Amino acid sequence: MTHDTFGKLKYKDSDESWAGYARLPLFAARGARPEPPPMTEEEAEKMVTDINTTLNNMKEMMRQKFGDKMGAVFEQWEKEASELEAKAEEEADADPDPKEAERERKRAERQRKHAERLAKGKFPIRVAGPEGAEPTPKQEAAFRFLIEHEQEVFDAVLAEVWDSFQNAYGQEYWRQIASVKPAANVAELKDRFAITQLNISREARGGFAHLTFLIDSEWQDEHGLMVVYSPDTRSANWTSYDGLFDLLESDDPEDAPEEYVPSPHDELVDAVLAGEDEKARELIAAGADINELGPDEYPPLWIAVDQMEVEEVRQLLAYGADPNLRDDDEKTTPLKHAKKMYRDMGFGPKKKKEEDAFMDGILSMMKETVGKQFDDIKERLETIIKMLKDAGGTT
Repeated sequence: MTHDTFGKLKYKDSDESWAGYARLPLFAARGARPEPPPMTEEEAEKMVTDINTTLNNMKEMMRQKFGDKMGAVFEQWEKEASELEAKAEEEADADPDPKEAERERKRAERQRKHAERLAKGKFPIRVAGPEGAEPTPKQEAAFRFLIEHEQEVFDAVLAEVWDSFQNAYGQEYWRQIASVKPAANVAELKDRFAITQLNISREARGGFAHLTFLIDSEWQDEHGLMVVYSPDTRSANWTSYDGLFDLLESDDPEDAPEEYVPSPHDELVDAVLAGEDEKARELIAAGADINELGPDEYPPLWIAVDQMEVEEVRQLLAYGADPNLRDDDEKTTPLKHAKKMYRDMGFGPKKKKEEDAFMDGILSMMKETVGKQFDDIKERLETIIKMLKDAGGTT
């Protein structure tokens, strides 16, 4: 659609938002990280040397701690690594897959168009719109604020990027793991991060929706890095995806989430797990079904198995939980999941496709180190598997 405020937008079902580009030259200039210069021969040799030194030091430490048995583990590991390397070389020499070549061509074309738009000062935006709902007046107000105060917002975002870098660099462990190099100010980080996208949230406060900028940086953790700017307070905060919800406050009643009302199924599960037998029987008599799941709900028995809660499994089965009710995501029954956990913990022979000599060696050493805890886990899983089998569970 063509919107009066946002211009041309296209709806994206995957993230329930309207996608487009807006003229934001300051952000567009930071919209992509430059390609790193190719390594020199000396740099490549140094990197290989450093990696080998680190691996050798790790091997030596593990040999000292766990003895000669590590030799066989590392030998198998190196053998598998060589086989994977040989397979990769064979695939590289093989004729290219026409479908993959076409996908690559399309990816390259999209990247080219994106780069052209950035060069023209156009920056990618997403406007949240659940089920195709059009932008709200507060989203429009936030966008107009951004257009009119781009420099102010840009400076605030850069300040939060710098703060996030200082936080990462200040953690010695993370600094070493992520190889975070020092910098004196945000200007020195210019080629080490990019502001890749703006999301305008549905949540609103003080007449404005929140502006969330996605950051691609060298120092972010696996949950990403983003900066939330709130026009009502003219303030910004950096966060990862885990902390995003806490920053997207809303004072708009129409956007407030509906009050949670537990279903009879939820009440029954809570009563069963709390040992409230009288309440559980009343709920069942009133028609509550422990196996009746709502959208996106997980079978409580499967969850109890996953958490290795023996008594919860026992209680749920006693109240009629179906031992063959599959989890939609994992596509496994409780019994199949319990058996897989048993194998993954090294208590039983693995299926051929699951074999991993290195991980088996690590698990073996862990068992020796924390023996009693592993014995307890093994006993719990064996008890759960037996209960599920006795209840008619299948794999």
